[in-house]
Amino acid sequence: MGSSHSLELESKRVVIIGGGYGGVAAANKLLGKCQLTLIDSKEAFHHCLAALRACTEDGLAGKTFIPYEPTYGKSFKRGTVVAILVDSKEVLLSGGESIGYDYLIIGTGSQGGFPGNVEGGEDTDVYVSKYTGMLQKVKLAKEIVVIGGGAVGLEMAGEIATDFPDKSVTVVHSRDYLVEGDSLRPAFRDGIKDQLTAKGVKLVLGEKVSNLNDIPRDGSSKCTVKTNKGTEIQADLAIVCIGKPVKSSTTYSKSLQSSMTERGQIRVNEHLQVEGLTDVFAIGDCSESGAGLAYVAGAQGELAADNIWYSVEKRGLKSWKSMGVMMILPIGRNGGMFQVGNWVFGTFLSRKIKSEHLFLPKYWGEMKQTMPTETCL
Repeated sequence: MGSSHSLELESKRVVIIGGGYGGVAAANKLLGKCQLTLIDSKEAFHHCLAALRACTEDGLAGKTFIPYEPTYGKSFKRGTVVAILVDSKEVLLSGGESIGYDYLIIGTGSQGGFPGNVEGGEDTDVYVSKYTGMLQKVKLAKEIVVIGGGAVGLEMAGEIATDFPDKSVTVVHSRDYLVEGDSLRPAFRDGIKDQLTAKGVKLVLGEKVSNLNDIPRDGSSKCTVKTNKGTEIQADLAIVCIGKPVKSSTTYSKSLQSSMTERGQIRVNEHLQVEGLTDVFAIGDCSESGAGLAYVAGAQGELAADNIWYSVEKRGLKSWKSMGVMMILPIGRNGGMFQVGNWVFGTFLSRKIKSEHLFLPKYWGEMKQTMPTETCL
């Protein structure tokens, strides 16, 4: 969008539903340039990329929540959107309030569960308490089983094995290979596997947990993890890191039903406009063009913000182009693997780019706030 200012844009009401990576990126571009309203059920942006380390590092949990109000002021509205009325161009909140828009950006994300993400609209201290509680359970447990060998599960296992090398950590995964993604190179997966095993993590691959519904998700009691191949693992603590469905709920499932895929994602055109609409955009995981990655959601948020400005100015809109594969998977603060395109890099670059700091300074800076240096409980 640049530094230029549009008088036409100033008069437009732009509503963003969802203050995740995509919504925040769009809001940061539009703040002060239009009549902006960012809606989220939480009071703070949750930096999910650092959430797993909050389960192993004292005082980190509070730093993973960046409050919206200091950044957006009156442009932030805490609430839950229950319906989008595209004909009258308004969104309805759970309390009955209606907010009109000229342009709408939907960035409701996905609903991966705790500890990789948080759900609901609780106050920040409730979430911080939950992470602090999980940290205490990790400290007390001797035998820990992580269910799921995708990026979240492997990162969780790596954090525990790095900070608590005396604990027994086992990853159970239904696939016979680690990490989903057709574009990931064998060298990337092999590097992750080698680093985990070097830290003592045991891998049970090609076996699906058969008693998932019996596993206490809050780690409240010991359990036995059973697989479809007869393996049984005793666990003081089992951490479930599987599944990441789209969070459509009632937010748009009725009003945009004709523009939704079977998976519940919203179909968009090359400009990220919702199919059949010119004033509604969908970004990130809730969009068919999303990739389940924070940097993709952020780039789409910026593009949607630019396209709203271009639409107001009656200029040609930008097209979304796939950014190609790029993944950094930390294995604790001192390890990880990094793939960009077909290039695969190991520990050094992974650590310097992401693993050491998990982008915490970056996102506090983008929201123009100073990250606390003291322990946040």
